[in-house]
Amino acid sequence: MTIISSPNAAAMPSGLLGLLTGDSQGVQSRVTQLSQQSSTGLVAQTYGGMGATAQISLDLRPQLAAVSAYTQNITLANTQLSTTSQVLDQLQQIGSTFASGLLSINSGTSQEVDTLASQASAALTQVQSLLNTQVGDKYIFAGQDSGNAPLPNSQFSAYVQSIQTAVGGLTATNGTATIAATLSAATTNSPFSSTLGTAPEQVSVGTGVTTPVGIVAGQDAYVTQSGSSTTGSYVRDLIRSLATIAGLNSSQMTLSPGFSSVVNDTLGNLQSEVTTINNENAGVGAAQQNLTTDQTALTDTQTALTTQISNVENVDAASTATALSQAQTQLQISYKLIASAESMSLVTYLPTA
Repeated sequence: MTIISSPNAAAMPSGLLGLLTGDSQGVQSRVTQLSQQSSTGLVAQTYGGMGATAQISLDLRPQLAAVSAYTQNITLANTQLSTTSQVLDQLQQIGSTFASGLLSINSGTSQEVDTLASQASAALTQVQSLLNTQVGDKYIFAGQDSGNAPLPNSQFSAYVQSIQTAVGGLTATNGTATIAATLSAATTNSPFSSTLGTAPEQVSVGTGVTTPVGIVAGQDAYVTQSGSSTTGSYVRDLIRSLATIAGLNSSQMTLSPGFSSVVNDTLGNLQSEVTTINNENAGVGAAQQNLTTDQTALTDTQTALTTQISNVENVDAASTATALSQAQTQLQISYKLIASAESMSLVTYLPTA
């Protein structure tokens, strides 16, 4: 601020103008500070301007950034798990549909057999598509190899064909051998990408804490597929069952008891697969619930940290506005006092003769 001077200043009572101008400069600085705070909502534009409270903000902001990242990770993980659950629902429905279709096929018509086989071929394509589901740019059943489809066309087609070839060798007397051949084909061959790993993707949900997200195709995550006629993977088993049905044809209906043996084995497998998929989906639901609990705790922490940082970085808008108005009034008064003081002289204070 420019200090006002006048020829009468030397005649003023000693130090009066200096006191007034010094006070005015202090009020002016206060007005400037309060104006900035009112405009920005911040105590200061820099940590240096915050004084001793700056250290609190410097300590808490990295913690807030980490908690915010963990919260975002959980949100993305829950989205992925939700989609995984939807896919499992559809796989379960496919298994249930074909289990129902096999219940009466031994006594059905040739047209029913051929129709069910055709539907199974279409269902295989659907299963491949479901297991190649993406969320964003990630294949959610590919685990850590999330950039590549877990069931490439060439390998999936070759896998299905190996099972159907075994079904094609069915005779009236080799039902058990045919079942064993389909199991061997489904076990020794693979429908999966050569780069597909065995571990699901991991996400960070806390300091030094990670959690697996999703399911790797062919790897049972929350359950174990068991039984005498299983590959040990409900995904492989479902593909095997559908490929077996797709490999049947009406001309094989006369191959008794071989035909009935294969149908009954496939029916039992499908029923087991449906149960396993349901249990797997329950595991996904439990994982989602655990993540939601973690997210709630993180959100509470995030709110607490945000409040603490706000308390030291931000000003109260109403209080600041009131203080600014008072300071502006005080500054106006100081200007008037300075103007009045300049018109004073010692003559004013001497008694008249």
